Order: sequence, then C-alpha cells, then structure tokens
Amino acid sequence: MSLKLNLGSGQRPFSSPTWTNVDCQEKWNPDVLADIRSMPMFADESAEIIILWHVIEHFGCGEADPIIKECHRILQPGGRLIVATPDLEKLARAFTRKWHDMPLISEQIYVTNLYGAYMGDEADRHKWGWSGIGLMNYIGNLAPWSMMHTYTGPAPEGTDIATDWWMATCEAIK
Repeated sequence: MSLKLNLGSGQRPFSSPTWTNVDCQEKWNPDVLADIRSMPMFADESAEIIILWHVIEHFGCGEADPIIKECHRILQPGGRLIVATPDLEKLARAFTRKWHDMPLISEQIYVTNLYGAYMGDEADRHKWGWSGIGLMNYIGNLAPWSMMHTYTGPAPEGTDIATDWWMATCEAIK
C-alpha cells in the first residue's frame, strides 16, 4: 500500500490509520519523529499523497526548499502534494480595506496569521509567508511537477483539512 504522509503534523494529526503523521517534536506524538527537511526513512516514489497543512510558513526564507524537494522525491509519479499557508496578500487587503467580497479582519487575526499563534514554543512562530501566486511559483520552481493548480478541496479521505478565503493553497502533481 502506498504511503499517505501528513508532514509537520504537530497538534493536528490525522487520526485515520491510513495516514502517517510526521513531526520533529516528540510532544505531539507523531507516528514518525523526524525533521521533514530530510526523510531517508521513506523510499523514493513511495507516497501517493503528501500534505503540508500550515507548515512551511514555520521555516525561514529558503529553509523549506528541502521539504518540497523531499516531497517530490518521495511521491510516486502522479502523486499529489497539497500545501496550505496563510495568504499574506488576502490578509493584508482584509486588514487594511473593507472590501465588499472580503470581511474586515481584526488586528489580532491579521497579526496571528502573519507571525503565528505563539503557544510557548519557537516552532509556533511563522518565519516566512506567501501570496497564492507566490506559493505556486515557489513550489513550481523547486521540482519538475507535471501539473499544478490552486487546491480547493475536497479534503482527502481521513483528513479534516478545509480551505478558506484567507489561505494560499497549492496542489502539485508529480
């Protein structure tokens, strides 16, 4: 059976037995304790799907590059990488202007999405950010994907991921 990986699972592990939760912090009780920038425990082309749900913004400029490259290595041909992060452009517009098609958000919501919801651990902080187009360009420039598009759902079986207006999302197919 092909792997289904939830990388950087943290406090949002997928409870389905078909998913493998991977995180570098033991306190979250991941199935695999590992730095997701290097995962030699997973064979080349062994995963059918990998999810990075609000993970890469916790790495500084360029620090997530190895993560995307590892995902490409581990994915089977036709395998899916789904990535989500706060969309800094949409959040800034919502914070600075009242648009008819976008709610006005509070400073707390804006700053929490910009810097992360600090809960006593430095890993909680956001260290980089993207717009929707910026995320697509970033992922697309790191590996030779056969197809890419904005991810709008539905949530893969066994997950609880959901898209919302303030997220930059991307699905890349190997």
